[in-house]
Amino acid sequence: MKSYRLSLGIACAVMVLIGASTMTQACFMRAPQPVQVWMDHINVDITNQVAVKTYHCAFRNPNGRAIVGGTCYMELEPGTQVNNMSVLVDGKEMQAEILDVKKANQVFQEIVKKGGSPALLEYYGNQLIQTKIPRVAAGKTVMVKLTYTTVLKKRGDLIRLQMLNTNPKALMQPLKEASVTVNIRSDEPIKNIYSPTHQVKLVEKKDWDISVEWKQKNYLPKHPFVLYYQTSPDKVGASLVAHREKGEAGYFMMMLSPTQGQGIGKLTEKQIMPKDVVFCIDTSGSMLENNKITQAREALKYCLNHLRPGDRFNIIDFSTTARHFDKQGLIDFNEESKQKALVYADALSARGGTAIEEALLLSLKHLETDIESSANERLKMIVFSTDGLPTIGERDAQKILKTISQKNTENVRLFVFGEGYNVNTKLLDFLALDHRGEADYILPKEDITKKISQFFDRVGSPVMTDVSFDFDGAGVIDVYPRQIRDIFKGEQLLVYGRYTGSGQKTVNVTGTINGAKTTLSYQLDFPKESSDDRSSFVPRLWAGQKVDFLLEEIRKNNTSQPDQELVNEITLLAKQHGIVTPYTSFLMADDTMLGNSPLPALQVQRGQLKGYRERSELRRNIKEKVEFDAFQRGGSSSLRQSQIEDAQSSNRDRSAAGKSGNASRLYFQAEREMKKVGKKGSALQSIRYIGNRTFYKSEGAFWNESLYDPQKHKNLKMIEVGSKDYFQLLKQDQRLAKYLSLGNVILQVDQSWYQIQEKSKS
Repeated sequence: MKSYRLSLGIACAVMVLIGASTMTQACFMRAPQPVQVWMDHINVDITNQVAVKTYHCAFRNPNGRAIVGGTCYMELEPGTQVNNMSVLVDGKEMQAEILDVKKANQVFQEIVKKGGSPALLEYYGNQLIQTKIPRVAAGKTVMVKLTYTTVLKKRGDLIRLQMLNTNPKALMQPLKEASVTVNIRSDEPIKNIYSPTHQVKLVEKKDWDISVEWKQKNYLPKHPFVLYYQTSPDKVGASLVAHREKGEAGYFMMMLSPTQGQGIGKLTEKQIMPKDVVFCIDTSGSMLENNKITQAREALKYCLNHLRPGDRFNIIDFSTTARHFDKQGLIDFNEESKQKALVYADALSARGGTAIEEALLLSLKHLETDIESSANERLKMIVFSTDGLPTIGERDAQKILKTISQKNTENVRLFVFGEGYNVNTKLLDFLALDHRGEADYILPKEDITKKISQFFDRVGSPVMTDVSFDFDGAGVIDVYPRQIRDIFKGEQLLVYGRYTGSGQKTVNVTGTINGAKTTLSYQLDFPKESSDDRSSFVPRLWAGQKVDFLLEEIRKNNTSQPDQELVNEITLLAKQHGIVTPYTSFLMADDTMLGNSPLPALQVQRGQLKGYRERSELRRNIKEKVEFDAFQRGGSSSLRQSQIEDAQSSNRDRSAAGKSGNASRLYFQAEREMKKVGKKGSALQSIRYIGNRTFYKSEGAFWNESLYDPQKHKNLKMIEVGSKDYFQLLKQDQRLAKYLSLGNVILQVDQSWYQIQEKSKS
């Protein structure tokens, strides 16, 4: 489904002698024996920027007989003003003290000096709340509860919260369960709620304008939970998050969203654009398999029942030939037409072949603009579902795509569903991509009705269509996605790009609202240089969008040998930003293959690594060509199954990342590519995203920054963890702490390269 600034984290971890920790929103113990973090639950209630935060963090003593007690630290972001604070340990109120940044840093330095894990440096530079934890019996659990009130800060009209990075990533210790709930009440309409880190969902709660929830069992933290939201009186809100390093072009993510939630500023029916919809449903004989025709009927009936007053529709069902519900074309949606359409849907039966081109052309014909209406007054869409290859009429996928593009003169959106394994993913993907829609795939055991009904709930209420941008004076370049999609109620549009200008700039957003061409102007800030790392996720999200675009360009070319310039650009971007693709999965294939560091992809020209990459690319290129030819002929089902599952995962990841800005998807994508090259386990074992840098694990147990080249960067400065030079480096720039938390690491500081190495355990 479908973002500023405060963070108190409860994150808990364990350490022998010193104790381990978590991160922003962190709660960690210093104890003589290991203590496990058992669970972490956070609730935040916000009323007009006044937030009441409640954190529950459970510690468990796993030691057989030992009784463990110690000091508990909870993390506070610098500058956080705390009121009405209370700390309860198993229901009993305890004395608590707030340590400022200087005292808190002394705690971290003492831990590292005494041989504790550098992983705790994830939390360096923050304040701490300190309290005593009574002794915990063996096998028992103690619950720590923190409650406090604070006023959230705004930057422009954006508010940001950060919390819940429970356990440093280096410890690889999952929580039994974790959750975050954020309830918001605001006098100004709420827009642009999103998390760049976690897959949250919006829920309705009485007395709250908006509520956001996330929860997971056996949760292995990858990064803190971050949530942004915007308050604005505008009908469609716009906000911008940017990151820029000194002397470089910046990166930005712009969000557009209509009012969300149930409270003040909720969209009315009058603000929803009417739509013309043709439901184009496959009723070929193969739809009898696995009860697909019954599910397709129920999905169609659901969509019919959820059309809106003012909408128009028709139904095209196709097998050997294409048929229509009403030969006159589009009909007005009302109770009478709905009931007749429901009867028609119930009577659909499966028989014959699959005339895809004929069905799509007939659907387009029904959507031609009539004399009385303007092409811009209504959103026109085809909802197309099929379970097979074209077997009647034109069968060549490229010719079908060309014909449909020539005939779609009304800017009709095409939303496509492929059912089962016997479909041509390239045909369906590009029908959607070429016509500003989306493609999704339904596997044999998945519920067609559920999938299509969830989709229609999402796109049933268009707010702004034909969206375009003018970034006046911001020096904006390299914007993605290249094709801007429509904005629907309850959703947001995210646009990524780079910029060379700076300061307050006017951004003009033009689109169709309620049938009228409308331009909305916003004053957005493009910073000259970022003062912190809070938005350091933006470059990686931009790179992910560009890599997706380049991969699609390669697919469009449909040749056995992809354009090497595109491959080179993908490889360079993907390696720098940690985006694992079929061209860079070699980076995570086998530690022994990488030597002491991952070599820059464009400079690998020899040896085993080169051979692996060439074999991988050759296998992939041959596989794609064989699969495409097989699709055209209706060939191998095993090849089809593999590609349908890949297409389903890729489309979902692309769609989710593009709509929610969710960086977590990069880890999921990495793990999927790891499996393809035979490597098991969590992506966290091989790759780490920290701020705007990426680190890869090498054979020699070092984490190497992505831009490190052992042939080029030979004069490394050696520093031992916990040494005088180590803390001098940290003092020079405390933002380095999160990179140093990796322990053994090779990284760049200014223009020099350093090798940081932990003390020998011998």
